[in-house]
Amino acid sequence: MKVYTGRTDIKLFEHLIDEPNQTVTHLVLKAGQAVPEHKVSQTVIVVPIKGRIDFSNREESQEIYPGRIVQMIPDEWHALKALEDSELMVVKSTLTA
Repeated sequence: MKVYTGRTDIKLFEHLIDEPNQTVTHLVLKAGQAVPEHKVSQTVIVVPIKGRIDFSNREESQEIYPGRIVQMIPDEWHALKALEDSELMVVKSTLTA
């Protein structure tokens, strides 16, 4: 077992795990801060730890918060904006059948 601990003083993000098939990123956003539209080639799960985030793809926008997570397929365009000071864990994985 490995244990990873994120820092609370980061400005935007830090990779806690950065392996070929999986990346776990600790993302910290101040209220009003945004991540512009982008896509990644892996399956993505976004897990809010603190705060409220407006999370959108090209079809819809949803508010996420602790207890409400998002899963995306590879190459799905998305963007996010912090509605209040927020922290998230972003898990990007290459899944095999």
